[in-house]
Amino acid sequence: MEGLKVREMILEPGRPKVAVPIISEYPADIIAECEEINDLPCDIVEWRADYYLSAIEDLDGYLSDKNGYLDMVKILDDINYIAGDKPVIFTVRSEGQGGHVDTTRAQLESIYGLAAETHLVDFIDIELEDADGIVHEEWIREQIGEAHLHGVKVILSHHDFDVMPAPARLVELVKKMHMLGGDIYKVAAMAADRTDAENMLKVANFVMGKNIGPVIMVPMGEAGKSARVAAGRYGSCITFAAGKGESAPGQVDALTMKKWLDSYYGA
Repeated sequence: MEGLKVREMILEPGRPKVAVPIISEYPADIIAECEEINDLPCDIVEWRADYYLSAIEDLDGYLSDKNGYLDMVKILDDINYIAGDKPVIFTVRSEGQGGHVDTTRAQLESIYGLAAETHLVDFIDIELEDADGIVHEEWIREQIGEAHLHGVKVILSHHDFDVMPAPARLVELVKKMHMLGGDIYKVAAMAADRTDAENMLKVANFVMGKNIGPVIMVPMGEAGKSARVAAGRYGSCITFAAGKGESAPGQVDALTMKKWLDSYYGA
């Protein structure tokens, strides 16, 4: 499978790149956390902007205010500067997908558009389904088109914190993301046991064999920890590790992840 180039980084099967999320709510804390992450064994920085947006009481007012726009640009600029050569993922995770803020599609359009226009992010993470499990295909294509217009790649994502979908459903999700034109297809789901985690790895391997495109397969929970490491061998190009704190169940700290990756793939 051909790798995806981002800056000077190639995302491809093999040892996965490690992304560490920023999960602070307030600007000064966000920047301090980013500086801490930069000292960790980390390849990619993810700004989980839903934590930040959850602390804003009047989100519509914030998005329509020039000062709100400038505040977000300032944070993105600082993150980009501190991250240096590391790619930056911009994520607004909804409560239904394990995040901390619920937004309307109109609000998300403004937020995604702002992030893309700054040219300060490399990826925007867009959820495949809304809170009711509906895929708004035309709207997603519009967001992808807007991001691509500014040279920003899109991670289409789906999270299930209750169960591990059947393998056929996992493949269906990836194919849908591919059909919509995303650049990377991410599925994270709760692994109740080793079989769940292994099924996700098998799906990653199947997708890699079909040359559908780059995937991120994340088996969550205690049973999925080892598979987060092994997933790269089966085709998953990014794994996630914790800095200040975990942003999903089963996420280990970045130093531990490096030790595990070194042991599995070789230092």
